[in-house]
Amino acid sequence: MYGIYLARLPISAKLVCTLYLVGIGCGALAAFAQAATAVGLTPADVRASLAPEMPMTHIGHGEASAEREITLGEVSSAAKVWIRTPLLIQTSHTHLFGQTLIAGLLGLLFLFASLRDGLKALVLALPFVGTLIDIGGMWLTRFVSPALAGLVIAGGTLFALGYALIAIISLWQLWVPREARS
Repeated sequence: MYGIYLARLPISAKLVCTLYLVGIGCGALAAFAQAATAVGLTPADVRASLAPEMPMTHIGHGEASAEREITLGEVSSAAKVWIRTPLLIQTSHTHLFGQTLIAGLLGLLFLFASLRDGLKALVLALPFVGTLIDIGGMWLTRFVSPALAGLVIAGGTLFALGYALIAIISLWQLWVPREARS
């Protein structure tokens, strides 16, 4: 774009781009781990988390409270979150701003990749579209039909796919010499 390409950037710019991509990648892995433990990774988990009514939790016979210590192995089944409407609003607010900002900065960096414009546009759109499908899917699952829970999984997957493609292509063009890429 305008004669500026990732491969031609000075070392300081390559370093900033690389560190940004690595930092966002670490954040994405942490987000995946949080989603896996707090909600789950299947449409059934998403449906349960976004159910209009709070799911009943089991309290064993003779237990005075539902609070108890759990082992690390029990975290994924015991730490599930029921997303009430105020939490859905808060989650939507922070994720729409945050994920759109991340996608925008990724896109700004990726504009300088050496790719055909149509392919570049397709890859650039993935994180934005993924975010809208993810958050929209949460609202549709909660207020329209639990059968739409798969949209949440699909949206998160599109965001992750977009990030992965942008990161891999960008890092390749930043650090692999042009001769080796041919």
